[in-house]
Amino acid sequence: MNKYCSLAAILLLSACASVTPMSDTHDKINLAQSNIPQNWLLPLPDDLSQISTWQQIYDDPLLNGYLNIALTENYDLRIAQTRLAQSAASLRRAHALLRPRINASTSVSGVALIGSLDNITDSYGIGLSGSWNPDIFGQNRAGVDQSRADLAAQKALTEGTRQSILAQTARAYIRAVEGGLQVRLAKTNLDFLSESRRISEARYRVGDTAKGDFSFAEANYQSALARFENTKQSARAAKRALSILLGDYPSENLDLSEDIGLPKNLPPRALPASVLERRPDVLAARARLVSRAAALRGTQLADWPNVSLNGGLSSSSRFELLFNPADYIARLSASLAGNLFDAGSQDAAISGARAALEGSLLNYEATLRTAMGEISDLYDRADNLRRTLVNLQAASDAANEALRLESIQYDLGESSLLDVLQVQTRVNSIDATLIRTQAALLETTISAFQAIGGL
Repeated sequence: MNKYCSLAAILLLSACASVTPMSDTHDKINLAQSNIPQNWLLPLPDDLSQISTWQQIYDDPLLNGYLNIALTENYDLRIAQTRLAQSAASLRRAHALLRPRINASTSVSGVALIGSLDNITDSYGIGLSGSWNPDIFGQNRAGVDQSRADLAAQKALTEGTRQSILAQTARAYIRAVEGGLQVRLAKTNLDFLSESRRISEARYRVGDTAKGDFSFAEANYQSALARFENTKQSARAAKRALSILLGDYPSENLDLSEDIGLPKNLPPRALPASVLERRPDVLAARARLVSRAAALRGTQLADWPNVSLNGGLSSSSRFELLFNPADYIARLSASLAGNLFDAGSQDAAISGARAALEGSLLNYEATLRTAMGEISDLYDRADNLRRTLVNLQAASDAANEALRLESIQYDLGESSLLDVLQVQTRVNSIDATLIRTQAALLETTISAFQAIGGL
């Protein structure tokens, strides 16, 4: 009789497996992808870029050293790595649901009548049990697929955080260097105005110039002094921002380059597929799309029966009998449980999962378009800044030559101090703009390189 019952259970499980519902997830994905080129749907690359790629942008030994520090000490990156570890653990847990579980238990108890508490009867128990869900309908496998996609998304997000930290660190370094250059320029201007004020005061005292010229020189000096203090404060703040990105407390004790050079040319704009296979945000959006598809599949399968196989050995008797195999009881069972009525809860869950999938698809398509727009804008801005730098450099050379000639005329008494100060102000404005533009070109090049997933 027992053999027939076991055979009936096996046949029942086989019949259930033959009517496993076909999910429309795969068809929905294919339909949804109709607006996305298939060669854009690329996997996350295993070989992530290294620090050495920065030499393709701007080869500064100090910057490269800070980038290496940021990769190990930056807190945002370390937090992202803990999230990656959590996702990997979730995948291992999902895989574990596909394997059998074995449990062991022990117990001891004493029984006695109230009237004879000194005559306690000891009883010992030991048990070994196991269970296994064969996952006939694929509920657990859908969970594994979802966890695997979530891990892929987290890998992409972690890589995105890594690239973002590198870019932020590089931009902060450039701003700190720019701050130092602006301080030196402001100090040079302040020294010039201080000397002009001294000369103007001396001439005013001997009657060579009017008081208005001296007052004008004093006003320019005081204004330049205020700008100098503000420039120093901005430079200090830039250094502190860099030190925080390096995982340190705010500090101004950082070594910086003495100058800003030109970045190397950006790589030619590649085809969308070759660019987007390196973009972490695109890869993360693609992984989320796969995760939502697996979640929908799992939600659809949740309404189907749950199959479980259970078995065990147990004994409960006197201590000396625990080691007698004949005293053990063996159990073997199979169960099939399913939901008959849930007032529409499952249908609502499926509708929600399908809507989440559609939302992930829209987010994926939007991410693709945003990525391509960002790349185009940054490349265009970098080209424009390079052209602007040529003009600013020419303007700076011409303005400094004009200042030199005006200073000679002033020393010869052929020009007024007002004329010299006007030229000096123009020179300072052009040189300050030149420094800002050099820094902006470097920052834009860094952002553009990040946009194509090259960091």
